[in-house]
Amino acid sequence: MTKDKDFYIAIERGEVSFNTKHGAEIYRRSLSILLECAIHELYPKASLHVGQTLMNGYFYEINGGERLTDSFIDKVTARMRKIISADEKFKKIRMKKARALRLCRKYGRDDKYKAVRYLPDAEIEIVFLRGYFDFMLAETVLSAGSLRTFRLIKYNHGFILQFPARGDIEKLPAGKDRQRKLYKVYMETKEWNRILGIQNAGDLNCAIADGSSRTLINVQEAFHERKIVEIANMIKNSFPRKRLICVAGPSSSGKTTFIKRLGVQLRADGLRSTEISLDNYFHSREKTPRTKDGDYDFESVRALDLKFLRHQMGELLDGKEIGLQEYDFKQGRRKSTGCRLRLERDSLVLIEGIHALNPAILPNIPSDKFFRIFVSALTQLGIDNDNRIFTSDSRLIRRIVRDNKFRGYSASDSIKRFPKVREGEDRYIFPFQRTCDVFFNSSLIYEQAVLKPLVEKLLNNVKKTDDSYFEARRLLYYLRFFLPIPSKRVPHNSILREFIGESAFHY
Repeated sequence: MTKDKDFYIAIERGEVSFNTKHGAEIYRRSLSILLECAIHELYPKASLHVGQTLMNGYFYEINGGERLTDSFIDKVTARMRKIISADEKFKKIRMKKARALRLCRKYGRDDKYKAVRYLPDAEIEIVFLRGYFDFMLAETVLSAGSLRTFRLIKYNHGFILQFPARGDIEKLPAGKDRQRKLYKVYMETKEWNRILGIQNAGDLNCAIADGSSRTLINVQEAFHERKIVEIANMIKNSFPRKRLICVAGPSSSGKTTFIKRLGVQLRADGLRSTEISLDNYFHSREKTPRTKDGDYDFESVRALDLKFLRHQMGELLDGKEIGLQEYDFKQGRRKSTGCRLRLERDSLVLIEGIHALNPAILPNIPSDKFFRIFVSALTQLGIDNDNRIFTSDSRLIRRIVRDNKFRGYSASDSIKRFPKVREGEDRYIFPFQRTCDVFFNSSLIYEQAVLKPLVEKLLNNVKKTDDSYFEARRLLYYLRFFLPIPSKRVPHNSILREFIGESAFHY
């Protein structure tokens, strides 16, 4: 069904545009269930595992003896097309928890059994497509007929279910792969999870229930520290040729704590570092560009005084001394901190900001003078083998907790601001992630369990009449699948402390 050249998806509550975030999520969720149904019918003994977002799709691995050949891809695609042509219905059923557990046992889905086992609810919603079932974690289309655009692509030892581009239901993105480094991070995190024995929320809940959470937290934090040491060693090996260490990443990724911990490890390697935030190079308020809504656009690269930034960084690399600046957001202008900086024989600069990886900000400096790091919560623990948690949801939950604790914002405030934050990330941050020398994955396998009791009360305060109510309920729904961990167990140098407080670092 089309209206005004848009594509509208039929759902239980009416219709929703594919061109909206909500509509695109419904399409992806429904298409994922369709894939799982096709695999279940063709290879009933196979086990499908959803992983990282890659190439505008979801990466999957399949276990159970099936060889990932062109024939496999063709057969699964054909079965999906058959289900679409038949316009098979997605049927939602609410059932008792005990019955859901029996259903999981019947089909040998131990991952789903463990996910349901610790749910506090007496009932759970299940969605059925032909003979396949899954949790009703989010809305689906009413029937498969609208899921006509997709592609399956072989990728390394798995395959990608590729979705249409937002804004055009008929168009699939180009298949060119520019995310090899991101895939490497995914595989590294998968190995960490294997060592910990945690593959999904059910496994995490079992560890919490049997009293193993302290050990799990300590080992996970050790993985983070080992990665930071590895990055510090990479920087040391490129020093003194590379003295400008640029760190960027999306909102609520833990960049500030990462930089603090990296500075400690660099010091242990005999290198002194000074942190410089690009926020301190903003233009005076009267020169700051505005959005189409009339708000100050601090996320645009045009908000930076690039001439002054280029001058100062050039002076530093020439061995000259510069005066450090600080931006006063209340006054809307820069002021001197009174501190001076010169690069000594053993010193380097950590440059942090959303544009730090954009080569256009410092074109006057040769590219081989930079070491670039992209920091983000890149992977998340799945609820079960089929259902992943969006990395953006994890960052939003971090943001809600932090903004309430340190800025006094309500959950509704943070939820309403987040779409504009995401828009800025898509425009100014993610396009440059492929230029980085190394990724740092700031996700913590246990973070949902720690954040759950802190964010639930904030989300429950969102009223039904609030525009953020639907999003708040959606977040609350998936948090139900996690048992809580007391925040006092989190080490004080953890990335998570940036959001929950009591960090060992001064921000």
